[in-house]
Amino acid sequence: MSYPYRYAPGAEVLGQAASAIFNHMLGDEVMDSLRKHGVDQLKPDAWYPVDKFIEVFADWFKNPENTSSHLVSVGMAIIDNAVLPPEMESAPLVEKLTLLSKLHDINHRGTGDPGRYIVEQVGEKHLKYITNTPYPDDMIYGYIYGVAKRFLPRGTHFKVAYDPEVPRQHQGGTHTIFHLTWE
Repeated sequence: MSYPYRYAPGAEVLGQAASAIFNHMLGDEVMDSLRKHGVDQLKPDAWYPVDKFIEVFADWFKNPENTSSHLVSVGMAIIDNAVLPPEMESAPLVEKLTLLSKLHDINHRGTGDPGRYIVEQVGEKHLKYITNTPYPDDMIYGYIYGVAKRFLPRGTHFKVAYDPEVPRQHQGGTHTIFHLTWE
């Protein structure tokens, strides 16, 4: 399968955010691809072309056997490793759950288009995430799952789901919509 997402020439990502590729639970399995594209030794305070990572993901799509699990795992690791300002700990729950947009903006720069997140509160315990980034849908799924796991009270049952009414970017759509619900 070819890589179904767009590239982002001129956009850069902060090394600290990108280093989650190494920290996820399947990191050893992806090192060859990281080396191939020159992103196997990242400095946390340096900036790297987003397209280098898009090339890594494109490699993963050539062998789709474990691609989804790699990407979800990377997304979760990014959230697990995110350093947040101390005031975030006392922020209201919904503010914590909508922080993906802020994290994305803080960790990207340059002249290219790294996309964006729009987060809408649909109900008391229902958020809708609309994304159009160059990153794979399954990685974004991992971000949202990671945010819910990190910030919802322990023991809370939650669900992350793709919107079945809108074609995902992976399916040729212009954006992907996710729903986070909890009880």
